[in-house]
Amino acid sequence: MNYDELINQHPVLFECFFAFSNDQFEKGKREAGIEGKKIYNGGSGLYGTQEGIDKLFNDYEEIDKKISSECQPQDVYDYEFNNHECSYTCNDSEAISIVFRIFGKERTKTVKLRFAYVKIDNLE
Repeated sequence: MNYDELINQHPVLFECFFAFSNDQFEKGKREAGIEGKKIYNGGSGLYGTQEGIDKLFNDYEEIDKKISSECQPQDVYDYEFNNHECSYTCNDSEAISIVFRIFGKERTKTVKLRFAYVKIDNLE
């Protein structure tokens, strides 16, 4: 699979949901079947049981592992460069940060940057 296919795989939500208003929150609880259970805030609009949030994060970690083993850092950078419209802002920090998160420092150093907005050696 290429990066475009892998990045667009989304885990099935189990005991969690995304909400950005009170109405969405109430609807999300009902649809996830977790009314009456302790609900946690997972950040970025994510809510659910601890088990549901953990499962979602683990599923995304598995996708990152697939990307790391099946894709090249340059391909990920190029995709994210365009996805985050880095050419308009002349700032590729989001694109290179995603590559760093998935591949680590050594493999990220192989990427040919379009803007050297962020020094790879400074990423952590």
